[in-house]
Amino acid sequence: MNFISYPLTVYAFHGCDREIAEAVLSGRQELKASENRWDWLGSGVYFWENAPERAYQWAVDMGQRIPAVVGAVVQLGTCLNLMDKTSNHQLQDAHQVLEASLTALGKSIPVNRDKGHFRDAAVINMAHVMAEKIGKPFDTVRAAFIEGEPVFEGSAIRSDTHIQLCVRDPKKSIVAYFRPR
Repeated sequence: MNFISYPLTVYAFHGCDREIAEAVLSGRQELKASENRWDWLGSGVYFWENAPERAYQWAVDMGQRIPAVVGAVVQLGTCLNLMDKTSNHQLQDAHQVLEASLTALGKSIPVNRDKGHFRDAAVINMAHVMAEKIGKPFDTVRAAFIEGEPVFEGSAIRSDTHIQLCVRDPKKSIVAYFRPR
């Protein structure tokens, strides 16, 4: 596996309820990792990179009582950066290991369907397991997510495309929280 430490610091935004945002901003609480089996970047705390409006809209769409956004300064560190071709090999290796492991157990590999990224999540979680086994865990996962309708007829540009960030180790990767304007 090829491991790259990215000396990149990004501004990231997390949509949530105002009560949670205030608790995080005051230091009384940390953001909780998402552990859903459809979380396409695996387990961790999810953010929209440089997109506070998108984080706010997500909080609205998820039916938060009082939608809010927490900003974070995130140091990517050792990142499974899916926008860098070197990560393709890591995902291919993880897919092979996952498929062999499930086949040995008589199970089939999960399938992506609709908005459920079950296979992607399983493969990325396997990449995490493999990295941890050799003592080089990923701090973050970063990927472009192509989503939405074409912005004009015949366009390959989609209305809801964004960069999503999954922070695996918030204590190491999140430098600071802030209140977006």
